[in-house]
Amino acid sequence: MENQTLETPLIKEPYKRDRKAEVTTEVKKQLWLAGPMIAGNLLQNLIQMISVMFVGHLGELALSGASMATFFF
Repeated sequence: MENQTLETPLIKEPYKRDRKAEVTTEVKKQLWLAGPMIAGNLLQNLIQMISVMFVGHLGELALSGASMATFFF
């Protein structure tokens, strides 16, 4: 039996894996799956922002009403 000190790990891995490569591949998989949802959300918010910008030319009351309607919608 070996002498255990505070510096020695309790669980020894039989082989050392490349953690950076694992994380990189996992991030790529997650972005591949979430990419269309991210793009859709950004485009939806862009459409709402453009609509409020156009209504802003009509006046303060119309702008406040449109921004509240967009917020609740």
